Amino acid sequence: MTLVFFRGFSASVFVVHQLAHFWASRDEGFFYFIYVTHWTMILGTISECLLFHLASKGMQQMLPFPTARRVETPMLVRIELVLWHIVHPFSLLVKSLYWASWLLENPLEDLQKISYLDFYTHGFGQFWLLLSFLVSNVPFSMCTGFGWCVTYALVFIAWSLVHFFTKIGTPQPCEGYLQNECPIYSKFDWHKPQLTTIIALLVCLVACPVVCTFYATLASRCRGSHDVQEGRENKTGTGDCEEPKVEEVTVDATAL
Repeated sequence: MTLVFFRGFSASVFVVHQLAHFWASRDEGFFYFIYVTHWTMILGTISECLLFHLASKGMQQMLPFPTARRVETPMLVRIELVLWHIVHPFSLLVKSLYWASWLLENPLEDLQKISYLDFYTHGFGQFWLLLSFLVSNVPFSMCTGFGWCVTYALVFIAWSLVHFFTKIGTPQPCEGYLQNECPIYSKFDWHKPQLTTIIALLVCLVACPVVCTFYATLASRCRGSHDVQEGRENKTGTGDCEEPKVEEVTVDATAL
């Protein structure tokens, strides 16, 4: 019951901040959706709302005693597992890159100029996601997370190329280019293809494995990460590369 209340409160926090961010950025129109930071924030909100729904449904259907029986994995659970393996590692990745870039360009005194919503988008929201991860028992596999993290990164890279070649531009003018030629992020600029390609490779081949290893290790240390396979439930560390499969399960609302 406590977890269901937490899930409801967490979902409310994400929804309220997402709506506030939409409203604060309403003048950007379509341009709001060109940023991977905003994609990840939206997916995080959907994930938390879905977790609340699944926890509530699990509480209503929870049997008085743990009962193992063959069941088909519900589609919403499959969707949540995908979101789980995208949102957590990639949220940490984009926020880390943001602050690394910001600290290289700005003095610490400028922190006071950052608005609350910007700080939530690039900072506080990540701490809330981390809390959600720590109190949850949703499995996290390093290799599954790596696969989805790289896939998500490649989707954004493909989108950034479309954005570049179609000259979509950005909601605000930028230095050095016409507005319709401005890159989505100044540090990820296809006008400089060699540097941008190196950054893309570093994100996919270095940053994604690092953040996924962090989350898999965190899951293993804090609660024991596990992959539920056909006929049994295995608790694993960071080396298991099997995607979580729920075929034979114990009915337990606290699993979310």
